[in-house]
Amino acid sequence: MTARRTIPRHAIVLPALCWRADGSEFHAVTVDISGEGIRMRSATTPPMDAELGCSIRGVGAMQIRVVRTGAVDFAVRVMGRGATPGEVVRSLVGLARLQAPPPEEVRVYRRVVPERRAVQVALADGTSIPGRIVNLSASGVALQLDMPLEVGQVIVVGRHRAKIARRIDGGVGAAFLVSLDEATVGEHTVL
Repeated sequence: MTARRTIPRHAIVLPALCWRADGSEFHAVTVDISGEGIRMRSATTPPMDAELGCSIRGVGAMQIRVVRTGAVDFAVRVMGRGATPGEVVRSLVGLARLQAPPPEEVRVYRRVVPERRAVQVALADGTSIPGRIVNLSASGVALQLDMPLEVGQVIVVGRHRAKIARRIDGGVGAAFLVSLDEATVGEHTVL
């Protein structure tokens, strides 16, 4: 049985120039980074435990040591000279996040604008405030409110408990704690 890695990996694709102690150079491309090191691909696979100089675009020059080799890739650890391992990791993780932004939210349920848009919103302290439904789905509702509410706050919209998920212009988006039956959500829905 093979042990599964639990250290998170961040995909990052950047060109790198590597050089040996004798001054010979080869090109590589970063594949990913983790707390264990940097994985790279190259037509040239250096030998295990080789100590190399390396310059990765956007990060800078560093000393590395080969800790694993494969047919077309190899893994390295950053050593002391040049950028510190912590600086390299922070730079690469930041660049990885820029290369792979979080996926856009995908809506599962269709949104509708009900005929009856006025609704009462009850707060945990018993305060009731008027709201106006911008749109709703089986999973949540967008509301216009005159009072600012906090993300994470639990409210009751009409008769349905919901948790505020985000702020929108002039109001909030809230997710129902118990989704509505999608088949019953339409223009005639009354919360």
